[in-house]
Formats: sequence, C-alpha cells, structure tokens
Amino acid sequence: MSIAKKDLKWTLDSEFTKISNFISKNYLKIFFTSFFIVAITLASTLVIIFYCNIFYDFGNFAKDRILKFPNLAFFITPCFFWLSAFLCKKYAFNPYGSGLDNTFFAIKKLQKYPNSYLKVTNFIGFRIAIVIFFSSLISTYGGGALGSEAPSILIAVCIFFASAHYLKNYLSDIVLKNWIFVGYAVGIAVAFKAPLTGLIYVTEKLIRNSSQSSFKNFSFNNFNFILPISLSAFALIIVNFLLNETCAIYFLKNFKSFSFYDFRHYLTLTLICSLMAYIMLTIARFFYINFIKIDKWFWHLIPILFGLIVTFIASYFGIFSIGGGIRSVNEALTSDKIIYNFNELIGRYFSTIFTYISGNAGGLVAPSIALGNLVGSVYAEFNSNIDSKALMLIGMVAFLSPTLGAPMASAMVIVESTKMAFSNFLILAIISLISFFTVFIVQKLSSKIRAKLFRPTTN
Repeated sequence: MSIAKKDLKWTLDSEFTKISNFISKNYLKIFFTSFFIVAITLASTLVIIFYCNIFYDFGNFAKDRILKFPNLAFFITPCFFWLSAFLCKKYAFNPYGSGLDNTFFAIKKLQKYPNSYLKVTNFIGFRIAIVIFFSSLISTYGGGALGSEAPSILIAVCIFFASAHYLKNYLSDIVLKNWIFVGYAVGIAVAFKAPLTGLIYVTEKLIRNSSQSSFKNFSFNNFNFILPISLSAFALIIVNFLLNETCAIYFLKNFKSFSFYDFRHYLTLTLICSLMAYIMLTIARFFYINFIKIDKWFWHLIPILFGLIVTFIASYFGIFSIGGGIRSVNEALTSDKIIYNFNELIGRYFSTIFTYISGNAGGLVAPSIALGNLVGSVYAEFNSNIDSKALMLIGMVAFLSPTLGAPMASAMVIVESTKMAFSNFLILAIISLISFFTVFIVQKLSSKIRAKLFRPTTN
C-alpha cells in the first residue's frame, strides 16, 4: 500500500473515531438537535408558506387597485412605500441591503466571532425576520415590484439562527454559522417547492465562502462542508414530505425539451439577459446603498417619490410591471401565443429598480425570473421559428443566475419549479454558467476601467 493510501486510510479512521466518540458522549444532545431540526423546519415551512400566500394575494390586490382606482393608487403606493422603507431603516438598518446581503455580512462577521449572536443582530435574528416579513408585504400591497423568495430565505435563516442561539445549551456544540446554511436550504426549497435546489444552493454558498478548515482538520466545533450539508439534507428531507410536489410554482404548457440546433440563439439571449442583469444589479445596489445612508429629513421624500414613479410605470406600461412576477410568468408559459412585448419588459425592469432603491424589503430573485421570461418573449417575437417557451425558459435562467449568484441552483430551480423533465437540466446549467461568468468578467473589467479612470493623481 502506498504512503498516500496509508495517510488517507489513517485520516478516515481518525475522523470516524472522532465522530463515534462524539456520538457516544453527546447522544442526548444529538437527540434534542434532531428534534430541533424537525421542529424548526416545520415552523419555518409553515411561516414561509403563509407569508408567500399573503404576498401573492397582496400583489393581486395592488394590480386590481391600479386597474379600478388609478387615481387612488397615486396616493396609496407612495404612502406604503414610505412605511415599508421606514420599517427597514428604523428597525432593521443595514446600509448594504435588506435581503440576502444580510446573510453574507453576517457570515463574514461570524468568521471573526464564531458564536457571537449580538455581533450580527443587525443582520439576522427574530427582529429582522419580523421587519422583513411586514415590510415586504406592505411594499407589495402598495404596488412594489420585488419578490417574496429572498425574504423567504432570510426569514428561514433568521428563525434557524436565532432559535439555535437561544437553545444552544440543549443542542450539540455546532457553530452558529452552520444554521445559516440550513436556513438557506429550507428557505429556497419552500419558496420554490424545490428541495434539491436547496441542497445545491447550500453547496454553492459553501464553496463561495470557502475560507474554512480542511477535511483533515474536521471537528464538530469548527465550520466545515460536511456538517452544514448534512444538517441541510436532514431538514430538506422533512421539507420534501411537507410540500405538495404535484403543484408547481410556474405552470409550463406545451414544452418538451430544448434543441441544441438553436443553441446560438440561446447563447445570444443569454448574453443579453446577463448584461441586463448586470446593469440592473449595479444600479439598484449603488443607489440603495447611497439612499439608505441618508440621515437627513429629506430621506422620507425618496420612497414617496419612487412610489409615485412606480405607480406611473404600472399605469402606463401595464399592471404586470409590478408584483413578484409569478402570475405574469405563469400566463406567459401557459399561453399558446406570445402575450408580452417590449412595453412590459421596460415597465418591469424600471419598476423593479425603483422599488428596490426606495428601501423596501424584498428580493430580486422572482423579478429576475420574470424579467428573463419577458426578454425571452421579446426575442421570440423576432424569431418566430424557434420555440417561444424554450426562449422564455432560457431567459429565466440567464437572468436569474447572476442575481442569485449560484449558477447550478439557478438551473435546478427552474427545472423543479416548472416540473419539467430533468433531462433539460444540462442545457440550463450550461446557460446558467455562461451567464454567471459573463457577469463576473464584466464586473472585473468594469472595476479595472474605473480604477484607471479615477486613479488618484499627484501635483
């Protein structure tokens, strides 16, 4: 046996011995930890389902209001935008975002303070979950154009993280940061009814936050890949039993598979979507960060002004410019003809940006899917010989990938949420990777250009 094989065998034996010793000494805490995962997964699932149902209904109420009482909407929407933004600024202030960015900065903080709950209470916790819950619903009822999926993920993260902190004396000695990733998995799985996506999403998040210890230094007291993935898988098994797998989020009609003969069109559409996503993300995050930091009295005018703008957009470009976008995507995917055009695309694009930078809670995940669907619809109008449903689905993945920051999860979430054949995953994964790395390259190039243009000079 070679030295390398002996070292590997010794390492594996050592790790299994550590695990066995850990279980024998902590079997009671392991039992409570298992019960904790079951209970918190059940609670998180029910809360997210309840939240998503209200969110969807509120979005429809806002659309009906604009149709039936357009003049009243110019008063109601700015007021609700202000209230939604005020809740975030007052009770969940974070100058870098009120969505998934919270978890990113919480993880960074926990790398330095592994078990310090107080260090990250401005990013995640019960208070943040409550604020995000109500703020996003208020924004949607007012006529906002953000989605429920990012808040769903953040709510699940907050519930798992805060519960683990307050019950830490009864649980196994697991670093708090691990529970953030379990919340990631449960949140996206429930929001999209996509358990496998949850596991892939956690894995990609772990890879992107890979400044952790190696397998050789494995310990239940230190962060590693094995533990959060195992905990997430356990929670997702429970989620899988709780969800109604026969019901899709997006209803897909008259579509079988993609054609590799049309790949050049798929590639063109992917590049268009990735560049549009990059521009949207850059503008939205830049202005959000600068507006939310304003501490003068005139800050209150910002959400009011953007509320008026979004109302005008919905009145001029159509009611499907607002809301999370699930309804518009479903109507497009089930129709036998192309029902949306360039007007809906422009309306949705700008209403999403203005809602986000107003400071309202909400995410860009579902709106990105809706925007990709609209880009695919517009592209199909100029290429009538190509399956329009295929172009819509390609657009959905291509726009989502840079927004979610997880290319494999972006491809899988479309497969699971539409209940399409799994054989389509390969081409969606290729499209998602192309879109993700296109935006990555553009970001690198733009940062270098800015560095050269604004290089400090000396006299």
